[in-house]
Amino acid sequence: MPIDRQNDDIVPSETDRILLLFWGGLLLRLVLVLVFQLTDVERTLNLTNDASLYDRVGKKISEYYRSGGETNWPNRVSGFLEHLYEHFVGVTYYLTGDSVLAVRALNALSGSLVILVTWRMARYFTDAKTAYRSGLWACFFPTLFYYSCLPVRDAQSTLAMSLVFLGVTAITSAGKFRHMMALPLGLFLMAGYRTYVAAALFMLIPASWLLTLFATRSRVNHQPAIRNMLIALLVTAAIVPVAVSIMSSTRKTAMIVNIGSWNKVRRHLNSGSGAFYEANAVPSLGDSAVETTQSVAIGVYFFFLSVNPAEMSSVRQWMALPEALIVLYLLPSLFRGLLRIMQRHRFEFLSALLVVAAITLAYSSITTNAGPLMRWRLQVINIYIVMAAIGFAKTYTPEGHSNELEIDGPAESLAL
Repeated sequence: MPIDRQNDDIVPSETDRILLLFWGGLLLRLVLVLVFQLTDVERTLNLTNDASLYDRVGKKISEYYRSGGETNWPNRVSGFLEHLYEHFVGVTYYLTGDSVLAVRALNALSGSLVILVTWRMARYFTDAKTAYRSGLWACFFPTLFYYSCLPVRDAQSTLAMSLVFLGVTAITSAGKFRHMMALPLGLFLMAGYRTYVAAALFMLIPASWLLTLFATRSRVNHQPAIRNMLIALLVTAAIVPVAVSIMSSTRKTAMIVNIGSWNKVRRHLNSGSGAFYEANAVPSLGDSAVETTQSVAIGVYFFFLSVNPAEMSSVRQWMALPEALIVLYLLPSLFRGLLRIMQRHRFEFLSALLVVAAITLAYSSITTNAGPLMRWRLQVINIYIVMAAIGFAKTYTPEGHSNELEIDGPAESLAL
């Protein structure tokens, strides 16, 4: 049964509704920005240790520009790779007189844009109600909300990864060209914010497309999307060697294929209130199949919940508790959503799921501290939000869909 394409169009009232959510989310974030700016709560609660580092480096960069290059450039910032956020802070300080408030406000804007990107991605293959629910949850998910109000790079790296997933979904849904271009834009930004993730994505995304082509039974009805995927594969194949070679010059990127480096990072991160293990008791990956499996399982637990019941003396552990309860509440919806995606949206969304699964396992394997893991989870949380939103309804029938094999062509959109 062909889809009635008119039912897939985004009507003006739907666009108005999501824009209202975007402006509301931005306003609420700006209110929290002012609270952080006018009080000492950020330092008192020790929300992040990176803010002071970026502030110092940003001031050195802005002073370098103001002096016409007569002052010293910060040694930490050697170029674009892995240091885009430092450049952003420095330029913003240069233009605003070292205003950390301006940095916070722009981060709040980045965090709010995640709402629109998540909604647009979900709308390619779900109905209006489910897509709006995805945007709504992205707006108010606790860590997505308050990390976008801090002067650190998490809001911007989350937006960059959201653009990557929008581009991947637009390609597999035969969507609009401008949405497909979100993929190279997101990869470019990720190369600056988290170079090692970008290097992994250059390999993971083509592999996910190939697996999607082999794992989806009905290809006849997806010919425009298959054409897009093949073109994207050819382009990616041409630039992957150069891109990975350039990014591998950074220390962190070179470590992603070295199990010894992973174990070194695991030992380094296992400190402070969020540490998984007792001091000097971190199991090494690769030494034992049992220990490796247990380590990854513990990492997956903290990836989703971020709360250690044995370490509730920390303020940050208590701050993570509400979100942990939200995740526990949504777990049944998450699994139900996964089943519905595999049944109805496998071709459109499997590529994104495969990339997210790989990133989740990688972070869960390498990290031994709930604090960093909670922040790094933000890079893929919008995919899990969409999955949970799809599974949240007791019954789910996207507009015009009865099952995957009845899809008769690409989803259309009147996009933002």
